[in-house]
Amino acid sequence: MAEAGDDAGGATGVAGLAATVLAEEERRDHERSATTEVVLPDDLLPGVGGDAMSLRQAIGTGGASTLVALGFARLIDGFDNTAMSVLAPDIQETLDVSDTVMGAIGGAFGILFLLGSIPLSTLADRHPRKLIAAVSMALWAVVVFATGLVQSAFWLFIARLGTGISQSYALPVNGPLIADTYPIEARSRVFATYGSFEVAGRVLAPLFAGSIAGLVAGPESWRWVFFVSAALGVPAVFLLLRIREPRRGRNEMQSVLGEVLDEDEGELPISISVAFERLRRIRSFYFFLTGMAALGFALFSIPLFLNLYLEDELGLSAWERGVFGALVAIPGVAALAIAGPRADRLFRRSPAAAVAFVGAMIAGFGVFIVVGLYMPNVVLLGVFYAIGVALSQAAFITVVSVTSSVIPYRLRSRGTAMVGVYVFLFGGFFGAVLTGMLTDAIGRRSALTLIVIPSTLIGGALISYGARYIRRDISLCVEELLEEKQEADRLREEGAAVPAIQVRNLDFSYGSVQVLFDVNLDVATGETVALLGTNGAGKSTLLRVISGLGVATRGVVRLHGRTITYCDPELRARIGIVQLMGGNATFASLSIEENLRMAGFLYDGDDLDRRTAAALERFPALAERRRTAAGDLSGGQQQMLALAMALMHEPEVLIIDELSLGLAPIMVQELLKTVQELREHGQTMVIVEQSLNVALAVADRAVFMEKGQIRFDGPARELAERDDLARAVFLGGTGS
Repeated sequence: MAEAGDDAGGATGVAGLAATVLAEEERRDHERSATTEVVLPDDLLPGVGGDAMSLRQAIGTGGASTLVALGFARLIDGFDNTAMSVLAPDIQETLDVSDTVMGAIGGAFGILFLLGSIPLSTLADRHPRKLIAAVSMALWAVVVFATGLVQSAFWLFIARLGTGISQSYALPVNGPLIADTYPIEARSRVFATYGSFEVAGRVLAPLFAGSIAGLVAGPESWRWVFFVSAALGVPAVFLLLRIREPRRGRNEMQSVLGEVLDEDEGELPISISVAFERLRRIRSFYFFLTGMAALGFALFSIPLFLNLYLEDELGLSAWERGVFGALVAIPGVAALAIAGPRADRLFRRSPAAAVAFVGAMIAGFGVFIVVGLYMPNVVLLGVFYAIGVALSQAAFITVVSVTSSVIPYRLRSRGTAMVGVYVFLFGGFFGAVLTGMLTDAIGRRSALTLIVIPSTLIGGALISYGARYIRRDISLCVEELLEEKQEADRLREEGAAVPAIQVRNLDFSYGSVQVLFDVNLDVATGETVALLGTNGAGKSTLLRVISGLGVATRGVVRLHGRTITYCDPELRARIGIVQLMGGNATFASLSIEENLRMAGFLYDGDDLDRRTAAALERFPALAERRRTAAGDLSGGQQQMLALAMALMHEPEVLIIDELSLGLAPIMVQELLKTVQELREHGQTMVIVEQSLNVALAVADRAVFMEKGQIRFDGPARELAERDDLARAVFLGGTGS
């Protein structure tokens, strides 16, 4: 009774904590500066409103091969995973390991599942996904076979690492492949069917593991479960190779644009770090990620430690645990059959309602699991556990469908891999280890209660909270597609020019403070553009986003027509965008020549020597003092050296932030002379300047920014004639 009272008090405290977190987030949300919210009408949101589509129609459109191949692969994946859970006590006895060690081994799977999904998401965005799945499945078969051969806990740990990395294709490949193959109108139904293969695996796998362990005599009969599982991987590999590879983003394009755009053969690689940062700025997806991180503490602890509880506390044998696992998984099939059509209907009517539905199901999942632990017999435990599992199935097929709608198609594989980061790293591994430690201290039932209740209640609340942003986030994906189509149509027009730099619909925030609002800017090849404005107007921030040092919340950046929105700063530097930062941009302890060679780290050999010699030839004052330490130079000479370092890259676009900042007039004139020479040779430049006179001296065009928005874009001389804007530049005031 005391234990139950403590658990109830803990649940109340968890609910209070969740309410406090959400109230604080709501307060911060109300305090945010006004933003350029984009919420489109329902008829422009893919999958919202419109007509229903049956599963038969969806499969008729996308074909059955993808669904069958991916589903069968996940079914036999479950054989291996379930075998580890069902046979954990037998493996413990053979290898002589504690609950804590088994928890760590279970968590090892999650670590490599995570670490493998990240690089595989990079491959999945650039190479045929069916090949990635087939190769991964072949590796899985080898590693699972090796699991049956292990003789110590150490080698079991290594084998589970291998199993995790071989299964890591599932996150970045399967969901995006299904989303691109089958129409949006029946997406939840399709994911429910895919999920039914996994549930079937959970139903069959315990029987499979228990049967083989029962048929093969001896204390190490569990090894044969892994041998037979590995053999099933062979037909799965051949099925995966027969999949038809769809165009990425095909269904969104068809729904929004009425056509499928041609793939950009020259599209640049997407940076993992930039993609992850952009994805974190999708509000509904961010709350989904944090909710899944909390939920991860329960997801991996429940199956492993529940089986240990069934054996030690209720006395179930391997066969009986197999039967229990199969029976409690069966209601999941019914849950999927009901939830798939319902989720599609909910999403058509209100995407926010679909997300709230997910949160409620997750919270219910945790409650039913824990209540079942306190039932007096295995039958009642099984009833509550089965209901909890069914609720989790309904939640997960809905959430996969919904999150596919808020992630830009270019980032879909990265987005699903990011789910792995949050679930398995933040929740899965630490959850399994923590549950093992608590089990050794207070018993399995109490340990599961302390882990499952907080993780599911907080996780469900966070996911539900993100529902308020879902329509906005879908709208942003649609806006990106519409802009891509508009640009493609423009380029097909006769005589259409391709800007050197193109910025469209750009928003940027520092944390919760938005500083750029719907910025649009074109810079023609060979043009010099001056960015002017008051302090804090967003000039330098815009340059940082163009050069890749800042990740936009919304919008697109292109270089010569190629999308670089998701490229990291190093790649942008390699393809021609170089930024000269204001202030001290040199290495004080290095000589002038060493600074130049350091700046040319992307090059080597004769190429580096040539670039260094050209930089010194352009700046004779530096050549004369090439052995002098940069720290011994004047401020103007250091700025000259910084400019020489930027020119080492022979940039397509040179970005200069505050060229004249703090310099003597004579040095400003010398630097302006160099900039003017670059302009005459056709160098494309974007220059941030506080001085209107300096801007007028070098710029073809002036852009005036105020409070994160462009207020003027035109000839530089015309800006000088605008008294209100000129006054703002000179005096730092606000134009009227």
